[in-house]
Amino acid sequence: MIVLDLFRYFVKPVRPRPAGVTNGVAIPQRAAGQRGFSTLALALIGLVVGSSLAVPALQIASSGTLISSVGPSASVDARSAAEHALWRLRYDPTVHDEMTGSPPETTYILGFQSGSASVTIVASSDPPADNGMTASLLVTPNMIPEETLTTITYTLTLTNDDIEAHDVTRFEADPHGSFNPAYLTGTTTGATTQDPVYQAGRWRWNLVTPASVTGFGGTTSISWQMSVDEDDGQYWTRGTVRVDNIGNVDAPLSGSLRVTEINDLTVSTSVTPTEVVAGSPQIYTYTIDITNTDDDDTYTLEFVKHWTSTLFDHISGTSTGISTADPNRNHDVINNLWEWTWNITGITVSPSSTVSLSFDMTATLLPNTYFASSGIRVEEDLNSNGQETTAATGDTAPITVVRSFTITATHNGKTVTVVAHVTASGVQVISWVES
Repeated sequence: MIVLDLFRYFVKPVRPRPAGVTNGVAIPQRAAGQRGFSTLALALIGLVVGSSLAVPALQIASSGTLISSVGPSASVDARSAAEHALWRLRYDPTVHDEMTGSPPETTYILGFQSGSASVTIVASSDPPADNGMTASLLVTPNMIPEETLTTITYTLTLTNDDIEAHDVTRFEADPHGSFNPAYLTGTTTGATTQDPVYQAGRWRWNLVTPASVTGFGGTTSISWQMSVDEDDGQYWTRGTVRVDNIGNVDAPLSGSLRVTEINDLTVSTSVTPTEVVAGSPQIYTYTIDITNTDDDDTYTLEFVKHWTSTLFDHISGTSTGISTADPNRNHDVINNLWEWTWNITGITVSPSSTVSLSFDMTATLLPNTYFASSGIRVEEDLNSNGQETTAATGDTAPITVVRSFTITATHNGKTVTVVAHVTASGVQVISWVES
């Protein structure tokens, strides 16, 4: 009877109503205008299982179907309550709206014919401090020869780390200063294939049909090509994404293109870990690789720069590789980033070789996606602006910070404790313990 009651609840359309009990299940009060769950179903598979199960055969797919391990066991009600909570994490935004305090917590009761199961959900941290939106703009290649007509590709991406979906209505690219790239007709792909409109010095892609971006790390992007023929210098493009009911979201580090005589150096940056749980201090190890692809020329490094969110701090004494010194720190006021600089002396990059710099940073991060950027300058770079990088990465080494949820479900002396992460693709069960 319990299993049938739950099954009827999940497959029956739910309309807005006051909190109450329907089919033996307590219905949380829903805000006016919120959609019910008529397309969502709970498939309960009758498997004979023991009273203890370390990790159940449970999966929540993006289509809205929860495949359950619940069967006719002594702890069926506690399991049902825990799996109901997992379902709510993915598909019921009210479970997040109800969470307050630090850490956020919500408690509710599921009513069964044989009693009531209490369910408590505790999150690892509050939602993103701002709006949970992050934009990034990449250009490839990001270093090209001067006074040579070259085709480059830009990719502008929005990541939504909010707890609900948002609609994107426009993408923009704004070349700065004297930079005058030419858009190549018909090269736009991704969220739209329409060519942009050039307006007020900006290229704009207005979406006839908004692109919906799911929460918990969902993304949408466009790519396009431009032809460039410029003198030696650093050329920047600002990327912006317009989000309905949010406003403009700017790429924290604009796409940078270096036009130079030196085209033999590449920079890449990696970080570990790449995914962490929000709200706890974490150490991150970055590695910057500088590669000389030329077969003959040797280059002498002048400095290495690394840009991060101001939430990051360098851990003294952790630099290894081409420098063991601690970096200098400056505030990039325009982008509100820390600029970390290692001044390099006596280090060369030989033909067809790679040198590296590794270091540790620490940060306590809220749910969001955090990018970094790195760049280098060599003494052979004759550009008059001594602070311009010879080669750089653009936005790279993303760190995804997810919310972790601890669910405790209790019924008839049985307790199920679940730890789960919520991402754009669904709920990931980290651990499941019954007692």
